Amino acid sequence: MKALSLAHAMRRRIVFLALPNILSNITVPLLSLVDVGLAGHTPEGKTAIGAVAVASGVVSTLYWLFGFLRMGTTGFVAQCFGARDLKQINQHLAQGLSLALLSGLLLFLSTPLVSLFVRLMAQDQLAIAASARLYVSIALCGAPAAMLLYVLNGWFIGMQNTRIPMIGAISINLINIVLSALFVQIPGWGVEGLALGTIIAQYVGVLLLGLLAVWRYGRVLRHFCWRDLFRLRRRKGYFATQRDLFIRSALLSAVTLFFTYASTSYGEEVVAANTLLLQFFHLFSYFMDGFAYAGEALTGRYVGMQRRDLVQMLVRQLFFFGWPLALLTSLLYLLVPSPLLHLLSDSPEVVAVALRWVPYIAFVPLLGFAAFLWDGVFVGATYARGLRTSMLVASALFFGLYYLTRVSWGVAALWISFDLYLAARGLVQWRLWRRYSPKLASR
Repeated sequence: MKALSLAHAMRRRIVFLALPNILSNITVPLLSLVDVGLAGHTPEGKTAIGAVAVASGVVSTLYWLFGFLRMGTTGFVAQCFGARDLKQINQHLAQGLSLALLSGLLLFLSTPLVSLFVRLMAQDQLAIAASARLYVSIALCGAPAAMLLYVLNGWFIGMQNTRIPMIGAISINLINIVLSALFVQIPGWGVEGLALGTIIAQYVGVLLLGLLAVWRYGRVLRHFCWRDLFRLRRRKGYFATQRDLFIRSALLSAVTLFFTYASTSYGEEVVAANTLLLQFFHLFSYFMDGFAYAGEALTGRYVGMQRRDLVQMLVRQLFFFGWPLALLTSLLYLLVPSPLLHLLSDSPEVVAVALRWVPYIAFVPLLGFAAFLWDGVFVGATYARGLRTSMLVASALFFGLYYLTRVSWGVAALWISFDLYLAARGLVQWRLWRRYSPKLASR
Protein backbone atom coordinates (compact mmCIF):
# COMPACT_ATOMS: atom_id res chain seq x y z
CA MET A 1 0.00 0.00 0.00
CA LYS A 2 2.81 2.39 0.89
CA ALA A 3 4.61 1.60 -2.39
CA LEU A 4 1.42 2.36 -4.37
CA SER A 5 0.98 5.65 -2.56
CA LEU A 6 4.60 6.59 -3.24
CA ALA A 7 4.26 5.69 -6.91
CA HIS A 8 1.10 7.80 -7.20
CA ALA A 9 2.84 10.77 -5.58
CA MET A 10 5.79 10.36 -7.93
CA ARG A 11 3.50 10.35 -10.98
CA ARG A 12 1.92 13.59 -9.81
CA ARG A 13 5.37 15.11 -9.38
CA ILE A 14 6.40 14.00 -12.89
CA VAL A 15 3.29 15.61 -14.40
CA PHE A 16 3.81 18.76 -12.32
CA LEU A 17 7.33 19.13 -13.73
CA ALA A 18 6.56 17.95 -17.28
CA LEU A 19 3.55 20.12 -18.16
CA PRO A 20 5.30 23.54 -17.98
CA ASN A 21 8.06 22.23 -20.26
CA ILE A 22 5.52 20.92 -22.77
CA LEU A 23 3.70 24.27 -22.81
CA SER A 24 6.92 26.24 -23.35
CA ASN A 25 8.03 23.81 -26.10
CA ILE A 26 4.81 24.44 -28.02
CA THR A 27 5.73 28.14 -28.38
CA VAL A 28 8.90 27.27 -30.34
CA PRO A 29 7.27 26.48 -33.72
CA LEU A 30 5.00 29.52 -33.28
CA LEU A 31 8.04 31.80 -33.17
CA SER A 32 9.54 30.27 -36.33
CA LEU A 33 6.20 30.55 -38.13
CA VAL A 34 5.86 34.24 -37.20
CA ASP A 35 9.44 35.01 -38.28
CA VAL A 36 8.85 33.49 -41.70
CA GLY A 37 5.50 35.26 -41.99
CA LEU A 38 7.03 38.63 -41.11
CA ALA A 39 9.90 38.09 -43.52
CA GLY A 40 7.40 37.36 -46.28
CA HIS A 41 5.78 40.75 -45.77
CA THR A 42 8.99 42.75 -46.10
CA PRO A 43 9.85 44.50 -49.39
CA GLU A 44 12.47 41.79 -50.05
CA GLY A 45 9.75 39.09 -49.99
CA LYS A 46 11.14 35.71 -51.09
CA THR A 47 14.71 36.86 -50.54
CA ALA A 48 13.93 37.69 -46.91
CA ILE A 49 12.20 34.34 -46.35
CA GLY A 50 15.17 32.47 -47.77
CA ALA A 51 17.63 34.52 -45.73
CA VAL A 52 15.76 33.96 -42.48
CA ALA A 53 15.39 30.22 -43.18
CA VAL A 54 19.11 29.79 -43.89
CA ALA A 55 20.52 32.13 -41.23
CA SER A 56 18.18 31.26 -38.37
CA GLY A 57 18.66 27.56 -39.11
CA VAL A 58 22.44 27.86 -38.91
CA VAL A 59 22.35 30.00 -35.75
CA SER A 60 19.82 27.70 -34.04
CA THR A 61 21.90 24.61 -34.84
CA LEU A 62 25.04 26.36 -33.61
CA TYR A 63 23.36 27.34 -30.35
CA TRP A 64 21.93 23.87 -29.95
CA LEU A 65 25.44 22.43 -29.90
CA PHE A 66 25.88 24.28 -26.60
CA GLY A 67 22.84 22.65 -25.04
CA PHE A 68 25.29 20.81 -22.78
CA LEU A 69 25.37 24.00 -20.68
CA ARG A 70 21.76 23.42 -19.66
CA MET A 71 21.96 19.65 -19.28
CA GLY A 72 25.16 19.68 -17.25
CA THR A 73 23.85 22.41 -14.95
CA THR A 74 20.57 20.58 -14.39
CA GLY A 75 22.16 17.28 -13.40
CA PHE A 76 24.73 18.69 -10.96
CA VAL A 77 22.33 21.21 -9.35
CA ALA A 78 19.57 18.60 -8.96
CA GLN A 79 21.97 16.29 -7.13
CA CYS A 80 23.07 19.13 -4.84
CA PHE A 81 19.40 19.98 -4.26
CA GLY A 82 18.75 16.40 -3.17
CA ALA A 83 21.78 16.54 -0.88
CA ARG A 84 20.71 20.01 0.43
CA ASP A 85 24.16 21.39 -0.33
CA LEU A 86 23.56 25.13 -0.80
CA LYS A 87 27.23 25.92 -1.31
CA GLN A 88 27.55 23.49 -4.21
CA ILE A 89 24.26 24.70 -5.73
CA ASN A 90 25.73 28.19 -5.94
CA GLN A 91 29.14 27.02 -7.13
CA HIS A 92 27.58 25.08 -10.01
CA LEU A 93 25.56 28.17 -10.92
CA ALA A 94 28.75 30.26 -10.95
CA GLN A 95 30.61 27.67 -13.03
CA GLY A 96 27.76 27.50 -15.50
CA LEU A 97 27.51 31.28 -15.85
CA SER A 98 31.26 31.59 -16.42
CA LEU A 99 31.27 28.86 -19.05
CA ALA A 100 28.20 30.42 -20.70
CA LEU A 101 29.85 33.83 -20.98
CA LEU A 102 33.02 32.29 -22.43
CA SER A 103 30.99 30.23 -24.91
CA GLY A 104 28.93 33.27 -25.90
CA LEU A 105 32.04 35.33 -26.46
CA LEU A 106 33.55 32.53 -28.57
CA LEU A 107 30.41 32.38 -30.71
CA PHE A 108 30.37 36.15 -31.16
CA LEU A 109 34.02 36.15 -32.27
CA SER A 110 33.24 33.35 -34.75
CA THR A 111 30.80 35.60 -36.64
CA PRO A 112 33.03 35.89 -39.77
CA LEU A 113 33.31 32.08 -40.02
CA VAL A 114 29.58 31.57 -39.48
CA SER A 115 28.83 34.23 -42.11
CA LEU A 116 31.06 32.37 -44.56
CA PHE A 117 29.24 29.11 -43.82
CA VAL A 118 25.89 30.83 -44.33
CA ARG A 119 27.08 32.09 -47.70
CA LEU A 120 28.01 28.53 -48.69
CA MET A 121 24.59 27.28 -47.54
CA ALA A 122 22.90 29.88 -49.76
CA GLN A 123 24.95 28.55 -52.71
CA ASP A 124 24.42 30.73 -55.80
CA GLN A 125 21.62 32.86 -54.35
CA LEU A 126 23.64 36.05 -53.82
CA ALA A 127 20.76 38.19 -52.55
CA ILE A 128 19.78 35.56 -49.99
CA ALA A 129 23.42 35.14 -48.96
CA ALA A 130 23.86 38.88 -48.39
CA SER A 131 20.73 39.19 -46.24
CA ALA A 132 21.52 35.99 -44.34
CA ARG A 133 25.03 37.22 -43.49
CA LEU A 134 23.56 40.48 -42.21
CA TYR A 135 21.08 38.55 -40.05
CA VAL A 136 23.89 36.43 -38.60
CA SER A 137 26.11 39.42 -37.82
CA ILE A 138 23.31 40.86 -35.66
CA ALA A 139 21.95 37.60 -34.23
CA LEU A 140 25.32 36.43 -32.85
CA CYS A 141 25.48 39.58 -30.72
CA GLY A 142 22.91 37.73 -28.64
CA ALA A 143 25.10 34.64 -28.20
CA PRO A 144 26.13 35.49 -24.59
CA ALA A 145 22.46 35.91 -23.64
CA ALA A 146 21.48 32.64 -25.37
CA MET A 147 24.19 30.75 -23.45
CA LEU A 148 23.20 32.37 -20.14
CA LEU A 149 19.59 31.34 -20.75
CA TYR A 150 20.72 27.72 -21.10
CA VAL A 151 22.43 27.83 -17.71
CA LEU A 152 19.65 29.70 -15.92
CA ASN A 153 16.99 27.33 -17.28
CA GLY A 154 19.13 24.34 -16.29
CA TRP A 155 19.59 25.77 -12.80
CA PHE A 156 15.85 26.23 -12.28
CA ILE A 157 15.08 22.70 -13.50
CA GLY A 158 17.75 21.35 -11.17
CA MET A 159 15.99 23.26 -8.37
CA GLN A 160 12.83 21.26 -9.29
CA ASN A 161 11.18 24.34 -10.78
CA THR A 162 9.96 24.15 -14.38
CA ARG A 163 7.36 26.92 -14.08
CA ILE A 164 9.89 29.76 -14.13
CA PRO A 165 11.61 28.45 -17.30
CA MET A 166 8.12 28.23 -18.85
CA ILE A 167 7.39 31.84 -17.90
CA GLY A 168 10.78 32.85 -19.30
CA ALA A 169 10.34 30.96 -22.60
CA ILE A 170 6.84 32.30 -23.25
CA SER A 171 7.85 35.84 -22.30
CA ILE A 172 10.94 35.77 -24.54
CA ASN A 173 8.98 34.46 -27.50
CA LEU A 174 6.17 37.01 -27.08
CA ILE A 175 8.65 39.89 -26.75
CA ASN A 176 10.50 38.59 -29.78
CA ILE A 177 7.32 38.47 -31.86
CA VAL A 178 6.16 41.96 -30.81
CA LEU A 179 9.55 43.63 -31.33
CA SER A 180 10.20 41.88 -34.63
CA ALA A 181 6.75 42.90 -35.91
CA LEU A 182 7.54 46.52 -34.98
CA PHE A 183 11.07 46.58 -36.34
CA VAL A 184 10.28 45.14 -39.76
CA GLN A 185 7.92 48.08 -40.30
CA ILE A 186 10.85 50.51 -40.15
CA PRO A 187 11.97 51.31 -43.71
CA GLY A 188 15.23 49.61 -44.61
CA TRP A 189 15.34 47.27 -41.60
CA GLY A 190 13.71 44.10 -42.92
CA VAL A 191 15.78 41.05 -41.95
CA GLU A 192 17.88 43.20 -39.60
CA GLY A 193 14.72 44.03 -37.66
CA LEU A 194 13.94 40.35 -37.14
CA ALA A 195 17.43 39.67 -35.82
CA LEU A 196 17.37 42.72 -33.55
CA GLY A 197 14.02 41.69 -32.07
CA THR A 198 15.49 38.28 -31.27
CA ILE A 199 18.58 39.50 -29.43
CA ILE A 200 16.69 42.15 -27.40
CA ALA A 201 14.23 39.46 -26.32
CA GLN A 202 17.13 37.21 -25.27
CA TYR A 203 18.77 39.85 -23.08
CA VAL A 204 15.41 40.79 -21.55
CA GLY A 205 14.92 37.08 -20.85
CA VAL A 206 18.23 36.88 -18.99
CA LEU A 207 17.24 39.89 -16.87
CA LEU A 208 13.79 38.40 -16.20
CA LEU A 209 15.13 35.00 -15.12
CA GLY A 210 17.78 36.67 -12.96
CA LEU A 211 15.14 38.72 -11.16
CA LEU A 212 12.90 35.68 -10.71
CA ALA A 213 15.84 33.72 -9.30
CA VAL A 214 16.51 36.42 -6.69
CA TRP A 215 12.81 36.70 -5.88
CA ARG A 216 12.17 32.94 -5.58
CA TYR A 217 15.53 31.75 -4.22
CA GLY A 218 16.91 34.76 -2.39
CA ARG A 219 17.77 32.70 0.68
CA VAL A 220 19.68 30.18 -1.43
CA LEU A 221 21.54 32.84 -3.42
CA ARG A 222 22.78 34.51 -0.23
CA HIS A 223 25.48 31.84 -0.36
CA PHE A 224 26.53 32.89 -3.89
CA CYS A 225 30.17 33.97 -4.06
CA TRP A 226 30.97 36.31 -6.95
CA ARG A 227 34.60 35.21 -6.91
CA ASP A 228 33.46 31.75 -8.04
CA LEU A 229 32.68 33.30 -11.42
CA PHE A 230 36.40 33.69 -11.99
CA ARG A 231 37.36 30.25 -10.70
CA LEU A 232 36.84 27.68 -13.41
CA ARG A 233 38.25 25.00 -11.20
CA ARG A 234 38.73 21.55 -12.64
CA ARG A 235 36.41 19.82 -10.25
CA LYS A 236 36.28 16.09 -10.73
CA GLY A 237 33.92 15.07 -13.47
CA TYR A 238 32.52 18.53 -14.28
CA PHE A 239 34.42 19.30 -17.47
CA ALA A 240 34.43 15.66 -18.54
CA THR A 241 30.65 15.66 -18.24
CA GLN A 242 30.32 18.84 -20.31
CA ARG A 243 32.69 17.42 -22.93
CA ASP A 244 30.69 14.20 -23.30
CA LEU A 245 27.42 16.13 -23.49
CA PHE A 246 28.88 18.32 -26.23
CA ILE A 247 29.92 15.27 -28.24
CA ARG A 248 26.44 13.85 -27.85
CA SER A 249 24.86 17.12 -29.05
CA ALA A 250 27.22 17.31 -32.03
CA LEU A 251 26.35 13.76 -33.13
CA LEU A 252 22.63 14.44 -32.72
CA SER A 253 22.95 17.55 -34.89
CA ALA A 254 24.96 15.63 -37.48
CA VAL A 255 22.24 13.01 -37.89
CA THR A 256 19.47 15.62 -38.10
CA LEU A 257 21.30 17.79 -40.63
CA PHE A 258 22.38 14.79 -42.70
CA PHE A 259 18.77 13.59 -42.93
CA THR A 260 17.83 16.81 -44.74
CA TYR A 261 21.04 16.82 -46.77
CA ALA A 262 20.50 13.23 -47.94
CA SER A 263 16.88 14.00 -48.84
CA THR A 264 18.03 16.57 -51.40
CA SER A 265 19.54 13.85 -53.57
CA TYR A 266 16.03 12.45 -54.21
CA GLY A 267 14.53 15.67 -55.58
CA GLU A 268 12.54 18.68 -54.41
CA GLU A 269 9.30 16.81 -53.71
CA VAL A 270 11.06 14.27 -51.47
CA VAL A 271 12.85 17.04 -49.56
CA ALA A 272 9.55 18.83 -49.00
CA ALA A 273 7.75 15.60 -48.03
CA ASN A 274 10.46 14.52 -45.60
CA THR A 275 10.46 18.00 -44.07
CA LEU A 276 6.73 17.70 -43.43
CA LEU A 277 7.11 14.25 -41.89
CA LEU A 278 9.93 15.46 -39.65
CA GLN A 279 7.46 17.95 -38.20
CA PHE A 280 5.60 14.89 -36.87
CA PHE A 281 8.80 13.84 -35.14
CA HIS A 282 9.36 17.33 -33.69
CA LEU A 283 5.76 17.50 -32.47
CA PHE A 284 6.19 14.22 -30.59
CA SER A 285 9.53 15.39 -29.20
CA TYR A 286 7.90 18.52 -27.69
CA PHE A 287 5.75 16.30 -25.49
CA MET A 288 8.36 13.67 -24.71
CA ASP A 289 10.98 16.30 -23.83
CA GLY A 290 8.66 17.50 -21.08
CA PHE A 291 8.86 14.11 -19.39
CA ALA A 292 12.60 13.93 -20.07
CA TYR A 293 13.11 17.25 -18.23
CA ALA A 294 11.08 15.91 -15.32
CA GLY A 295 13.34 12.84 -15.37
CA GLU A 296 16.43 15.07 -15.24
CA ALA A 297 15.21 17.00 -12.22
CA LEU A 298 13.95 14.03 -10.20
CA THR A 299 16.78 11.64 -11.06
CA GLY A 300 19.33 14.21 -9.93
CA ARG A 301 17.38 14.90 -6.77
CA TYR A 302 17.12 11.23 -5.80
CA VAL A 303 20.78 10.60 -6.63
CA GLY A 304 21.68 13.50 -4.33
CA MET A 305 19.51 11.96 -1.62
CA GLN A 306 21.33 8.64 -2.19
CA ARG A 307 18.01 6.92 -2.81
CA ARG A 308 18.70 4.40 -5.55
CA ASP A 309 15.31 2.81 -4.86
CA LEU A 310 13.54 6.06 -5.75
CA VAL A 311 15.62 6.41 -8.92
CA GLN A 312 14.58 2.94 -10.03
CA MET A 313 10.94 3.69 -9.22
CA LEU A 314 11.20 6.93 -11.17
CA VAL A 315 12.41 5.06 -14.26
CA ARG A 316 9.37 2.78 -14.06
CA GLN A 317 7.00 5.72 -13.67
CA LEU A 318 8.52 7.62 -16.59
CA PHE A 319 7.91 4.61 -18.81
CA PHE A 320 4.40 4.34 -17.34
CA PHE A 321 3.71 7.66 -19.07
CA GLY A 322 5.99 7.13 -22.06
CA TRP A 323 4.77 3.99 -23.78
CA PRO A 324 1.00 4.81 -23.82
CA LEU A 325 1.76 8.30 -25.16
CA ALA A 326 4.03 6.80 -27.81
CA LEU A 327 1.42 4.19 -28.79
CA LEU A 328 -1.36 6.77 -29.13
CA THR A 329 0.86 9.06 -31.18
CA SER A 330 1.90 6.23 -33.50
CA LEU A 331 -1.73 5.25 -34.05
CA LEU A 332 -2.63 8.89 -34.74
CA TYR A 333 0.11 9.24 -37.36
CA LEU A 334 -0.75 5.90 -38.94
CA LEU A 335 -4.55 6.26 -39.07
CA VAL A 336 -5.10 9.96 -39.84
CA PRO A 337 -1.96 11.26 -41.56
CA SER A 338 -3.68 13.06 -44.44
CA PRO A 339 -5.45 15.80 -42.41
CA LEU A 340 -2.23 16.51 -40.50
CA LEU A 341 -0.19 16.76 -43.69
CA HIS A 342 -2.74 19.06 -45.34
CA LEU A 343 -2.45 21.39 -42.34
CA LEU A 344 1.25 21.73 -43.16
CA SER A 345 1.07 21.94 -46.94
CA ASP A 346 -1.46 22.77 -49.66
CA SER A 347 0.57 20.97 -52.33
CA PRO A 348 -1.20 17.73 -53.39
CA GLU A 349 2.03 16.42 -54.95
CA VAL A 350 4.08 16.88 -51.77
CA VAL A 351 1.35 15.40 -49.57
CA ALA A 352 1.04 12.39 -51.90
CA VAL A 353 4.78 11.71 -51.64
CA ALA A 354 4.71 12.14 -47.85
CA LEU A 355 1.85 9.65 -47.52
CA ARG A 356 4.06 6.95 -49.07
CA TRP A 357 6.47 7.19 -46.12
CA VAL A 358 3.91 7.60 -43.32
CA PRO A 359 4.42 4.05 -41.92
CA TYR A 360 8.06 4.90 -41.22
CA ILE A 361 7.27 8.07 -39.28
CA ALA A 362 4.43 6.25 -37.50
CA PHE A 363 6.97 3.91 -35.93
CA VAL A 364 9.14 6.78 -34.67
CA PRO A 365 7.23 7.39 -31.39
CA LEU A 366 7.22 3.70 -30.44
CA LEU A 367 10.85 3.17 -31.35
CA GLY A 368 12.13 6.50 -30.06
CA PHE A 369 10.30 7.33 -26.82
CA ALA A 370 12.70 5.29 -24.69
CA ALA A 371 15.67 7.33 -25.92
CA PHE A 372 14.02 10.57 -24.79
CA LEU A 373 13.24 9.21 -21.33
CA TRP A 374 16.67 7.62 -20.84
CA ASP A 375 18.26 10.91 -21.89
CA GLY A 376 16.51 12.59 -18.97
CA VAL A 377 17.58 9.89 -16.50
CA PHE A 378 21.19 9.93 -17.71
CA VAL A 379 21.40 13.74 -17.53
CA GLY A 380 20.02 13.74 -13.98
CA ALA A 381 22.51 11.08 -12.95
CA THR A 382 25.28 13.07 -14.74
CA TYR A 383 26.06 9.85 -16.62
CA ALA A 384 27.22 11.78 -19.68
CA ARG A 385 29.63 9.05 -20.74
CA GLY A 386 26.64 6.77 -21.26
CA LEU A 387 24.89 9.40 -23.37
CA ARG A 388 28.01 9.79 -25.49
CA THR A 389 28.46 6.03 -25.92
CA SER A 390 24.84 5.39 -26.89
CA MET A 391 24.92 8.22 -29.42
CA LEU A 392 28.17 6.97 -30.94
CA VAL A 393 26.71 3.49 -31.44
CA ALA A 394 23.38 4.75 -32.77
CA SER A 395 24.99 7.30 -35.13
CA ALA A 396 27.36 4.67 -36.52
CA LEU A 397 24.35 2.42 -37.15
CA PHE A 398 22.46 5.25 -38.89
CA PHE A 399 25.23 6.23 -41.29
CA GLY A 400 26.44 2.68 -41.88
CA LEU A 401 23.00 1.25 -42.62
CA TYR A 402 22.04 4.15 -44.87
CA TYR A 403 25.14 3.93 -47.05
CA LEU A 404 24.81 0.15 -47.30
CA THR A 405 21.17 0.24 -48.41
CA ARG A 406 20.61 3.61 -50.14
CA VAL A 407 21.10 2.22 -53.65
CA SER A 408 18.69 -0.70 -53.26
CA TRP A 409 16.13 0.87 -50.89
CA GLY A 410 16.17 4.52 -51.95
CA VAL A 411 14.26 6.92 -49.67
CA ALA A 412 13.15 3.99 -47.50
CA ALA A 413 16.81 3.48 -46.53
CA LEU A 414 16.87 6.93 -44.97
CA TRP A 415 13.74 6.37 -42.91
CA ILE A 416 14.61 2.83 -41.85
CA SER A 417 18.05 4.03 -40.76
CA PHE A 418 16.46 6.85 -38.78
CA ASP A 419 13.95 4.53 -37.08
CA LEU A 420 16.64 2.03 -36.09
CA TYR A 421 18.93 4.85 -34.94
CA LEU A 422 16.28 5.97 -32.43
CA ALA A 423 15.63 2.40 -31.32
CA ALA A 424 19.35 1.74 -30.89
CA ARG A 425 19.76 4.78 -28.65
CA GLY A 426 17.11 3.53 -26.26
CA LEU A 427 18.33 -0.08 -26.31
CA VAL A 428 21.98 0.81 -25.69
CA GLN A 429 21.00 3.18 -22.89
CA TRP A 430 18.92 0.46 -21.25
CA ARG A 431 21.91 -1.91 -21.32
CA LEU A 432 24.26 0.77 -20.00
CA TRP A 433 21.87 1.68 -17.20
CA ARG A 434 21.66 -1.91 -16.00
CA ARG A 435 25.43 -1.85 -15.48
CA TYR A 436 25.59 1.68 -14.12
CA SER A 437 22.62 1.90 -11.73
CA PRO A 438 24.09 -0.39 -9.02
CA LYS A 439 26.93 2.15 -8.63
CA LEU A 440 24.45 4.84 -7.54
CA ALA A 441 24.27 3.28 -4.09
CA SER A 442 27.94 4.04 -3.51
CA ARG A 443 27.91 7.63 -4.82
